[in-house]
Parts: sequence; structure tokens; C-alpha cells
Amino acid sequence: MKPFAMGAKQIRLAATVFIAAPGVFTQLRPLTRHFVASVEERYQVTLNLKAESHSVTTETVAAQTYVTPVVRAAELNLHWREVRSIRSVQDDGSAVIEEALLPASQQCEEAPQPPEKTDAALQLSLQAFCTSWLKAEIIQYTENDRGVLRDANTSARENALPPLAETAPQLLSLWLQRAVRPNVILPPLRFEIGATSQQSFRPASNLFKNALGSETTEWLDAQGETPSATLHVVQQLLWNAPPPAALRVESRESQTQKDESFFADSLSTISLQDGSLLRANRSASRTTSRHVDPVPGLPQPPEFSSKLTLTVTIERLP
Repeated sequence: MKPFAMGAKQIRLAATVFIAAPGVFTQLRPLTRHFVASVEERYQVTLNLKAESHSVTTETVAAQTYVTPVVRAAELNLHWREVRSIRSVQDDGSAVIEEALLPASQQCEEAPQPPEKTDAALQLSLQAFCTSWLKAEIIQYTENDRGVLRDANTSARENALPPLAETAPQLLSLWLQRAVRPNVILPPLRFEIGATSQQSFRPASNLFKNALGSETTEWLDAQGETPSATLHVVQQLLWNAPPPAALRVESRESQTQKDESFFADSLSTISLQDGSLLRANRSASRTTSRHVDPVPGLPQPPEFSSKLTLTVTIERLP
């Protein structure tokens, strides 16, 4: 699977859904990362995937229409360790890093669902992702003092987007590719507890219609033995998906409205001693809602929706 090419500046902002992290900067200036050669950073990473679909069934009896909601769900958990070795530190403060990914098991943990919610197709889809993702490997890249990665010497898996079977724009796949890294991209926001920045944007692309996005970044206090702070980043994007080409030639009456939304919430706690990541809780979801024609006897047209939620938990090990 090849990465989805983003052209416009606004689209890159919407799709590169950044997480964030700091380093060592004085108060009222942005934080940066301070690398030390030969240091190893070890992390435990957990990824939870949950797929849901919402629909209805209708039954008409004696001119009265009855609606029954139908919910299907599937859920998996993946666990692995990541060991980041700082091979060298360059003059500009960036570091060459080798990262080893070590799966805890070759199988995902399936979260049981009530019989009425079980969906074999959803479960098989998540299992296919698990099979392709849980592989031991070593990658190497350069990370600058703001947490930006470059010059990655990666495997075929890293060069491709995660196989989430997501339609373009593949926002969740792009988000996941970055969210599992045990570091943070540092914002230009000054470092001061309570400092906040907000911005809105309107991506312009044939993949989006009536799009509206926003991002909020805030520095929060953090508790623990190590002096630290938490970076909270919330991102969201709402848009109307264009109908498939086959539907564009049909009458307007046969088309349905398809609304899409992306939402991401990241809490990353960072050491103020060197800017390394101590722990993180990051989640993102993509929801698709389709509005169909009114059904006689119902006050509102039924709405059909699907939602995929990813949650990444990262914990620093001694």
C-alpha cells in the first residue's frame, strides 16, 4: 500500500496529525529535546483497535413502522516493546536513532463481545491488520531536537501505510504511523504551564467538501518523581465525502449524504530533564455517517454509521 500523496498545505496539516513532545528550553520559549549518545530508552506499547457499525432494521405492522437499532463491534489489543538506542548526536542537536520493535506475542488479544454485537467480518478485518503489524524489526532514522523524524531507513511495512482499509484521505493510517513512535513533535508554543494555542483551517481538495478543521495545543502540569509536563493536543476535521463516480451520473434522488469526521486526542508526558517521553495516551477515531431517504412512518430518516477507534498507550520502562 502506497502512502496517500497530499498536495495542498492545508491538507498536509489535516493529514499529518501530529503528536508532540518537548525537551530542554527555558520558560517562555519552546521546549526542545536534548540527546545523549549511547543512551537507551525502553518502552511498552499497547495498541487497541475497536470497530463499530450502527444500523437499523425496520418492520411495518398494520401501517405502523417499528425501528430496531443494530450495533456490531469487534475489538483487538496488540502489545510490543520498543527499544530506542541513540547511536550518535550531531552538531545541530539531532540524533541518529536505531529502534527495535519486539512483539510480546505473535497473536492479538481479542476482546470478547456480547453475542448480539459480534460481527465476524469486522473481526476478520482487525485480525488481518494484526497479522501484518505484529512483526519484529529494526528501523533507523534521524530525529531533530523538535522530534521531527527524517532519513528513515525503514522496512517495507514502514514505507507503506498501516493496512486499515481506510478510504482516502487516509487520516487514521497517517496518524497511527506517527502515534506509535515513543517521542513527540514539539510545537512552537512557548513552554509555560497553561500556555495554549488554537487554530482553525479549511482544507481545499476534491476529497473534502465543506471541510472545517481545528487544533488546540496546551501545556499542562504533570505529577511524578521526574520533573515533567504534559502536552495536550486535540485535532478534529469534519467534511462531506464526495459520492462515488458511479453515483455522480445518477439522479440527485438516488444519492445519499455521507458525512465524515476525524478526531484525535493526545496526552504526552515529557521529562523536563532531557525532553524524552515518559508516557503517552493517544487516541484517534474516524466516523462515517450516511443519511438515507426518509422511511414512511418514521419521524426522522434512519442514519447508518461506522467508526474505527485506535488507542495507543506508551509507558517508559526502567
